[in-house]
Amino acid sequence: MIKPETEIECQRIIGESRVQMKEQVAAESYLELIIDEKNHVEFSFTAGFEEQLVIGNLIAAGKISDLKDIVQMELIDKRCTVRLSKSSVNEEEIENRRLKSVDFSKILEAGDILKLNQPHHKATRGFHAAIIMELTSGKWFACEDIGRHNAVDKVLGYGLQNGYKLSNSLMLLTGRLFSNIVQKAVNAGVAVIASLTVATDRGILIAKDSDTTLVGTLSKEGSWLYHEGMTKIRT
Repeated sequence: MIKPETEIECQRIIGESRVQMKEQVAAESYLELIIDEKNHVEFSFTAGFEEQLVIGNLIAAGKISDLKDIVQMELIDKRCTVRLSKSSVNEEEIENRRLKSVDFSKILEAGDILKLNQPHHKATRGFHAAIIMELTSGKWFACEDIGRHNAVDKVLGYGLQNGYKLSNSLMLLTGRLFSNIVQKAVNAGVAVIASLTVATDRGILIAKDSDTTLVGTLSKEGSWLYHEGMTKIRT
């Protein structure tokens, strides 16, 4: 098992002097995903939760909507092969299942949890983090990864694999809400998407087009409500 962090020898420049020191840095792993023997996806990621990474990537890409859509999955060393049987999805039905409202304090609670669950970032300053929280039950899962996309895939995959109702869930991350990050959460049917930092214009546009609630710079001091979608915020 490759550890998320590794120690290297390097020089630290302090003023006009150099000091030989040991530094903790993020360790990078590689995984190749082959879908139905033809589609290839390559990941540079943090070792751990490989199965959740793959499942999350599949739902975030809109290739599956349920674990039943995965007919076969084989994960050996740095290679994962999957065979899919995509079922038809009624998008209107998914939207109707989306959580109708949530207390803003619950979103802030998820932010506090995420900040407390970033040990690798604290050690190296080289990780992103994400959390999935089922707002109706309060259960949650957080993880770190060198890639913000990977962290998102992992929490979405964990949520799907562990019976979370994604339509009742919040996904919160530390990185910016780019269009492709927002699209991942929208494809997964997440009720609320949030970040500790800001969104881009296209990220906001995707949230508006899908009528998904989008929150940026999450903080008790002030947050941006870029779009209040089907899931209303109670303040």
